Amino acid sequence: MELMQKTIKDLAPLIQKKEISPVDLVKACLDRIEKTEPVINAYITVMADKALQDAEEAEREIMKGGYKGALHGIPYSAKDLYTTKGYKTTAGSKILADYVPDYDATTVQRLAEAGAILVGKNNLHEFAFGGTNENEHYGPTRNPWNTNMIPGGSSGGSGATVAASSSIFSLGTDTGGSIRMPAALCGVVGIKATYGRVSRYGVLPLSSSLDHAGPLTKTTWDAAAVLSVMAGYDPNDASSSTREVPNYLADLAEVSELPMKGTRIGICREYYFEHLDPEVTGAVRQAIDLFQEMGAEVVEVHIPSLQEAVRLQGVITTAEAYAYHSGYLAERYAEYGSNIRPRLEMGQFVPAWAYVEAQRLRAQYKKDWARVYEQIDLLVAPTTAIPAFPIGAETISFEGRDVNPRDLGILGRTSPGNFNGYPSISVPCGLTAAGLPIGLQIQGRPFEESAVFQAAHAYEEASSILTITNQLAV
Repeated sequence: MELMQKTIKDLAPLIQKKEISPVDLVKACLDRIEKTEPVINAYITVMADKALQDAEEAEREIMKGGYKGALHGIPYSAKDLYTTKGYKTTAGSKILADYVPDYDATTVQRLAEAGAILVGKNNLHEFAFGGTNENEHYGPTRNPWNTNMIPGGSSGGSGATVAASSSIFSLGTDTGGSIRMPAALCGVVGIKATYGRVSRYGVLPLSSSLDHAGPLTKTTWDAAAVLSVMAGYDPNDASSSTREVPNYLADLAEVSELPMKGTRIGICREYYFEHLDPEVTGAVRQAIDLFQEMGAEVVEVHIPSLQEAVRLQGVITTAEAYAYHSGYLAERYAEYGSNIRPRLEMGQFVPAWAYVEAQRLRAQYKKDWARVYEQIDLLVAPTTAIPAFPIGAETISFEGRDVNPRDLGILGRTSPGNFNGYPSISVPCGLTAAGLPIGLQIQGRPFEESAVFQAAHAYEEASSILTITNQLAV
């Protein structure tokens, strides 16, 4: 196995024992970027010189006995919404094409302190407002499993780099599913932790009360390792939580013969299991059967406010996005891509009373979710309703009719996790007959990321479904 195909869990002990060098690993990463980028187009900026300097510094530290932990010397990428001191942060837009911040996002700073090495900034759906990564300014990112297909969005570049092994892990953001959908469509792992668990200081917003930051990785273990560094209170982010961050990796250490025994897995057929591609349905049902074999009890649940919550989430996103972009729209209207400009403009037509009412009902509906979790420990569902579809396709045939696949009501099954703010992970659960990944979504109670990780890890161990890079198109 080549270096860049390995996981953090594989690489960390090799780096610690000085069997491989951070410099060699970063060089392998940059070589992989050079090989894949002409096809995948997952990077907007590659920070080669700085990455090599940081790798040399990491090597010096490790050789002197200053090993910092699992991320020390590990190369990663970040969605180009994360501010990086001295390097462009474009948000995938002409509007910020020349924006060079003078500070790092808190998460970027924390990763640097842990010894991780940032190699570049990832392509995304412009300003994170879309689910396909069809970017009119920087070009579309292509899915490494089939380069004619979308990688999902808006963190599509991040998902693609992990799948294509042009980074060991990546950072994304998630407002309605923008970490989990690319994870599902690219066959990798992506977690959106509880709202407030990860600082968003220095992460350009789409919809502040719904935005989450988090990692995309090859495995659940890797996701736990990265989130352990990213998570925690930040005084620069008023929404960040002061709750203590558990030791996620320690919580994964114990695996019993029936690792899910006593766990109540919730299945909600409304919304989550309606209007699905048959291959998605089949893969997720097999995953649920496997959870039962591991000792879980499956409980049918009903969430009466679910469909209304999905609608209200759209109201909040549209209003908050317009609030951020109104000045740019007034002065630089024509510089926005045509596929997000109309969506941003819609926000000016959301009355203040409608936004206030949506947030009021959101607080009320969170009580519905709390009642549901009195019956269950976790909720399991498909991550997306359909597999990846062709880049540029205006319609696809679905359930006997031609539909616009960019309608998130058709593509995603993720937005309730932003509306309620609960932790939610997507892990691979199979491939379609055409060789496209399918994602399984596991949601837990607020601040119980450990339970989500444990279930996802148990599923990985039992199913042996991981990204198989030799099946990729690149």
